[in-house]
Amino acid sequence: MNPTEVEKALAVIQGIAARDAARAIENLDVTRYVEHAPYVADGVAGLRAHIGGLPQENHRLEVVRALQDGPFVVVQAHGEVLGRNEFFDVFRFQDGLIVEHWAFAAPGGPPNPSGHTQVDGPTEPKELENTEKNKAVVRDYYQTVHLSGQHGRIPEYFTGDHCIRHEPGVVDGVAAFAHDLAVLTRNRTIDEIGMLLGQGDFVFLVATGTHEERPCLYVDLYRVEADKLVEHWGFPEEVPSREDRKNDNGML
Repeated sequence: MNPTEVEKALAVIQGIAARDAARAIENLDVTRYVEHAPYVADGVAGLRAHIGGLPQENHRLEVVRALQDGPFVVVQAHGEVLGRNEFFDVFRFQDGLIVEHWAFAAPGGPPNPSGHTQVDGPTEPKELENTEKNKAVVRDYYQTVHLSGQHGRIPEYFTGDHCIRHEPGVVDGVAAFAHDLAVLTRNRTIDEIGMLLGQGDFVFLVATGTHEERPCLYVDLYRVEADKLVEHWGFPEEVPSREDRKNDNGML
């Protein structure tokens, strides 16, 4: 039985975890593969070289969630790779092979005051028939609250004060989120949605912006129930300078 595209994407993560380049690249299109991870050189050769240079110590990676939206597969993982602990990888398929890859990563942290880690919670998409509706809910919320800055409309997208939050240092609840957002927006901008993908009740989004005037990406995974946001995972990631990037393809 042929592997699914999700299984092919997971094989890349498994290959990186095992420092097994052959496993990681076996489902990549050798002629068309485009790498967006800034710390990896372009092409299949770039990924092979990256894996070959990974340290044997302090190196582990475990898949937490995977979802598929058309030709795209999103994988969330946790572990330790080059000093980072939380990961989202996005793969684009064409003709059964991976032709493009994006990667986002951040340092980890202890459970937050509400007791949530950056990866716990439901792991399997459900209510698959609601995928497009849930993507529309998240898009409308993000455009209204984060792009237009209409913070007074935050309660429209939640049920009461219910909001499970997985970021380090925060507490659950819509009121707490609104308070934290007011503080965060003093030093950041969010300019444009660059990627929005989903399956069932999970919706993954990446937006461009700045943090303290430096280019930054905002990486978010939402869970939607009955047209309301109920859970959030995510992190910001500063965009490295051109001198520090190993390819010219951009992170988005």
